[in-house]
Amino acid sequence: MRFSAGVKRWTNKVRGEVENFRKQVTIELFSSVILDTPVLTGRLRGNWQISSGSPSSGTVEITDPNGGKAIRKVEELASGLPEGRDQAVYLTNNLPYAYRIEYDGWSHTKAPEGMVRKNFIRISDNLKSKFK
Repeated sequence: MRFSAGVKRWTNKVRGEVENFRKQVTIELFSSVILDTPVLTGRLRGNWQISSGSPSSGTVEITDPNGGKAIRKVEELASGLPEGRDQAVYLTNNLPYAYRIEYDGWSHTKAPEGMVRKNFIRISDNLKSKFK
């Protein structure tokens, strides 16, 4: 009986650590994307929308030149994710020029490697090196 109770405590502890790690990676990745988004008026940064279950559609009328509003939303949603459930989390930007900046070089001086791709690669590489 003592052994199984110890295993159960250890399992719960590890589960909590995995959940915290998942939330930290989500916040790090999404915040980096937001901060690497080029700024002219702040509308592009303000249109990063975080959601769970399905991606957001449409745009929002938020101007966020420093990215603080969008990052707070990321932190709030990621921190509030239910534990023990594998739930998809999305970061979307539905402004038509977001795609062009990411892939077509529309902002070749401010975001030559895009915003999403370079941060996804960086986080993936960091995780791979951490768990070798």
